[in-house]
Amino acid sequence: MVKRRTLTREKVLMQVGQLIAERGIDQLTIREVAAALDVRPQSIYNYVSSLNELIDQVGLRFVTDLESRLLTQLVGLAGDQALMVFAQEMRQACHRQPNLACLLLDPHQLMTLSRTHAALVTLYQRLFTSLHLEEQGQARSAAATLYRSVVFGFIVQELGGFLHGTPTQLDQRFDQVLQLAIAQLPI
Repeated sequence: MVKRRTLTREKVLMQVGQLIAERGIDQLTIREVAAALDVRPQSIYNYVSSLNELIDQVGLRFVTDLESRLLTQLVGLAGDQALMVFAQEMRQACHRQPNLACLLLDPHQLMTLSRTHAALVTLYQRLFTSLHLEEQGQARSAAATLYRSVVFGFIVQELGGFLHGTPTQLDQRFDQVLQLAIAQLPI
């Protein structure tokens, strides 16, 4: 009897996410994904046209999952609280997928992932629009840039091994740095 395989886009994306989490993104190939799924590499191309598209889909899922968590966490919050929750959720998501996060936090790499980049920009715009931070005005624009820089910069430094301390100390430092940045926002 012939064993029938039931490969789906979902299985492919889950496997890619797992491979990225375990081994990083640098060594990821279509052949490796196929081997992990016990299929021929050509089968993967039924779902994507290239490795970059596959990574883009996994990145898009990362942003979509982050957005879903944010929707539940931000209910009833506004202003400073909303900005703090957004930053904390972003950091936690990056900690759950550090190998993928490093790719998504690298501006040059992120630009190659068009769908992921667009989704991340849209997510930020929605947050800042709801808090009236994307309105015209130099002070508002500068403050919004400061906030984004603090969130991304801290996470990049942390994942890159530039910050030292216990997890509790890093959590406290993250909150302190965010509070300083948020205090500059004209909310």
